[in-house]
Amino acid sequence: MINKQKNADRAFLMKEIAKKYGITKIVDEMDRFLVLNNEYKAHVLMIGGYSTGKSALLNKYIGKQVLKENQGPETDIATELHFSEKEHLMANMMDGTKMEISSIDDISSEEVRNIEYHLDSVNIKMQCDYVLVDTPGFDSGIEKHNKALMQYIDRGTAFILVVDCETGTISENTLKFINECTNYSTDIAVIINKCDKKIEEEIEDIKLHIQDLLEVSTGKSFSVICTSIYDEDVVKKLNEIIAGFNPEYLYEKNITAILEKKRNSLVDALEIIKNNEKCDTAEIEEEIANRKLAKKRLLEKIDLQKKRLGIKLHNEVKERIVLEIQSQLMWNIELLAEAYKGGIELFQNRVIEIIRPIMIAEIENYSSVACEDFLKNINYEILNIQDNTEEVSHVIKNVYTKLRELNKTGELLIPMEHSSSNEYSMDGGLKTYKTVSSILAIVTDIIAPPLEILIVFLPEIIKFLKSLAGNTKEQQLIEAIQNKIIPQIVDKVRNELDKSLTEIEKIMAENILANIEEILNIENNALDIAINKKNEMEITYSSFIDVIDKDILLIRKWG
Repeated sequence: MINKQKNADRAFLMKEIAKKYGITKIVDEMDRFLVLNNEYKAHVLMIGGYSTGKSALLNKYIGKQVLKENQGPETDIATELHFSEKEHLMANMMDGTKMEISSIDDISSEEVRNIEYHLDSVNIKMQCDYVLVDTPGFDSGIEKHNKALMQYIDRGTAFILVVDCETGTISENTLKFINECTNYSTDIAVIINKCDKKIEEEIEDIKLHIQDLLEVSTGKSFSVICTSIYDEDVVKKLNEIIAGFNPEYLYEKNITAILEKKRNSLVDALEIIKNNEKCDTAEIEEEIANRKLAKKRLLEKIDLQKKRLGIKLHNEVKERIVLEIQSQLMWNIELLAEAYKGGIELFQNRVIEIIRPIMIAEIENYSSVACEDFLKNINYEILNIQDNTEEVSHVIKNVYTKLRELNKTGELLIPMEHSSSNEYSMDGGLKTYKTVSSILAIVTDIIAPPLEILIVFLPEIIKFLKSLAGNTKEQQLIEAIQNKIIPQIVDKVRNELDKSLTEIEKIMAENILANIEEILNIENNALDIAINKKNEMEITYSSFIDVIDKDILLIRKWG
């Protein structure tokens, strides 16, 4: 069971110390953290191909028929399982709202992000550290299903891959997805389902084959079990898989990291109050003015960097992506021609399968170094500070150093367009930020629009090709795809990438700006407090310093 009490105690301690010195921003942040900490659960995603029996296994685990089985892939929605003695059904909408519904038939899958079943189930209650999630089949060829999966990948997630024993293998698309998952989670297990359809010797051969496939593809070995809904030990096996995961690690990575950052901010604020306790208020006010001037200089440099980043994204990065997509489509032209014979949807799926990994890899590779590159080029040493004051230079150097330290932790503040009541708001205002340890959250949002455009766009190209090619021979079909379809796909991706890369540019700049503002605001808040405290505590300066030193030490050395 996740030990949340330690972080709760730390947050209470920080809140009380921040309240003692009037640091209201951190007091408010600790209130929000305590809610986040209390409500946190890791997610266990049941993933796999369409119709592998994920929902049937979960129904068996729940102990009742709740989830719809064998749904058409176009209607499937990610479904979370929560314990509640009072059973009810909730829909989390795309616009960030939440509503109670009587049936999933009451809502459109286009408007819903995910569904929550609140169930009175002994097994669900037992898994108090996790939320089990039934996910759409990610090889069904509908891109929104991939988006449904991606909403969980950066939240502290374990994965259970369900494989159909009758199929006896893992598709290339599934292997690609598992490879992606290994970058963000070490908790991955495999269930070979529907084993009642095969004899024991065949099952063992399939198990060895799947283990070999996964190890060759990922370089890692995974726990693999064989079962079916008719297996009397199926619930026990599922519990053993979940027990093998490490929820404490996921919790530390996603929740404790937030508190560590806030601790550092509080220590910085206390140090400023301490160091300025005996200062003349005029000196403090001058320092605040210098900080404002430093912020202005930094923002001017950021504006220049945004333009530089935009040029690089729209020229170098975009063209590299487009050329790689064109190359891979040409390389797989025979595969595309074969898929074309199976109809528009199959052809469309093959195109998306080729393009999507390229876009993820290229954008993720660039994004992972973009913040460091951005920071390098707002280096305080190369800023043109016309005022040329040591005080302003000192403030800018301090902010720059803290930005670099933050970037080394791998944390980013990513703006969220919609935030529900249980999402952690860094500033409590209209714009909400979430801390993530990976750039994938950005990547999946960025690549979705071009792929969605292609899904709409490709059927029109295919209709044109049909009228052009008719019943032509294989070579004529290949030439038509090469000369007509691929150039149009490349042009469409090139046009749509402009919008997506502009969003990366915006996110990167907002990320740096948000951190600069947070650093300066907390420090300025501390300076304001120092001015007020000075008049009150001149006589008791010595005892005040002793108290604040003890508080700083207490926070720094918490257990």
